[in-house]
This record gives sequence, C-alpha cells and structure tokens, in this order.
Amino acid sequence: MRHHPKVLVVDDDQNILSAFEDFLKREHCTMVAASSAEEAMKKFEASHFDLLITDIRLKHQSGITLSLQAKAVQPEIPVIVITGYPDLVSEEELKVYGADYFFLKPLELDKLREAVRKCLHLNNVAHHKETKLKSGTF
Repeated sequence: MRHHPKVLVVDDDQNILSAFEDFLKREHCTMVAASSAEEAMKKFEASHFDLLITDIRLKHQSGITLSLQAKAVQPEIPVIVITGYPDLVSEEELKVYGADYFFLKPLELDKLREAVRKCLHLNNVAHHKETKLKSGTF
C-alpha cells in the first residue's frame, strides 16, 4: 500500500480549506484541516504530519507562532506560509522562523504545487534517513 503524505492546513477561511482539500487530493495527499493555531497544535501533537501549510493571520495566534511550535514538536517538518497581507512580514523573516516557502494570496497553483512536491520529497528523504539510523542500517 502506498503512503499518502499527510498535510495539516491551517486557515480560518473555510473556502481556502476547501480549495486546499481539492488541490491536495489531486497531489495524492491526505489533508487535515484546522481553523486556528490552537486546533492545529492539538492535531499536530496527536499525529505525525509530512507538511504544514498555514496562513499568517489566524484568530488568537499567528501562523508564525504556530510554525515555531510545530518545529519544536517535529523539527524536520517543512512549512509553507501563506498570506493575503504581504506587509505583515518579509520572506527573509519567515525563513528565520522556519518557513520553507512563502506565498501570497491569491496563490499561483503551479508554484504551490512545486513547493508542496519539494517539501514532501525533502521530508520523505529526512524521514527515510532517520528510519535507517534508528534501525542501524545504512
């Protein structure tokens, strides 16, 4: 049975979550949705994810804080940050906070698809190396 990458998508806009669900299904991914950082962290602590995609502006807590918390739990998790507010933070600042990619809404699907595939490939390689190290094989 083939492994379908599991992606946690966090956005307080239900339309964005629905669009991501369709997009990720076409990429053969399993999507788990959360509408707040708090809900996302509960799901993140309860399960392993291959990728985190988060909006910057969330209720009560930012996507930046969420990405830092997620990296504390799972340091190798790739993170894609999206926003409709480009003045909030720069791409350079996001990289410091652990983001691998940064996209402005409306999203360019071809660029997003490429980023998702790269993130999932990199995470798969990191997970594969970690598994080999734990099992003692090289």
